[in-house]
Amino acid sequence: MSAGSGHKAYQRKYRYEVTILGKSAHAGTTPMALRVDPGVAASRIQLKLRELGRSGRHGAERRATMGVTRFEPGLVNVVPNRVVCSVDIRHPEESKLEGALEELLAFYRAVAAEEKLTLTHRETARTPPVPFSDKVQQLVAKAAAARGLAHQAIVSGAGHDCQELARLCPTAMVFVPGEYDGISHNPREYSTPEQCASGVNVMLQLALDLAEE
Repeated sequence: MSAGSGHKAYQRKYRYEVTILGKSAHAGTTPMALRVDPGVAASRIQLKLRELGRSGRHGAERRATMGVTRFEPGLVNVVPNRVVCSVDIRHPEESKLEGALEELLAFYRAVAAEEKLTLTHRETARTPPVPFSDKVQQLVAKAAAARGLAHQAIVSGAGHDCQELARLCPTAMVFVPGEYDGISHNPREYSTPEQCASGVNVMLQLALDLAEE
């Protein structure tokens, strides 16, 4: 079991909807040189997101994801005239997130010019990082160590209910390991009963320690 007691509840997050307008055309009769394909622009943006996440220019904790891509009219023999996609970028440090965002917005402009199409974007979510209580984190680590459990402080890249509670009271979280490379939001997500039990015992000890104050 690993008890995670992150310095922040979760990373700062920006989320955008990107709309790319091109020109519908027949897949068989339209020469490649004459196409204005918004799908190509969306693909280039997705590759840019991966490059931003892997480059380390804006910090190792960078996360960048295109989770939704919708092609219109969505026909197998038609070059799309419109693509709507999502962009989600995260980092625990605001300055590094802003740097990545500036680079991404400049890339939008470059792609629109090079592909000769129209690209617009609108912000759909912006959430700040939420700090956790140092004291509660220390109690989590103490409870894990007392049971001989490996533990480390981590930053959660996902949002949790705890991020809202942290605005009202001292807060921290306990994470347990996941099997299958720790995958989550997937049917294969799984933690063993033993791992879950260790996490519950750490939480129980934490509740007792706080109740005695």
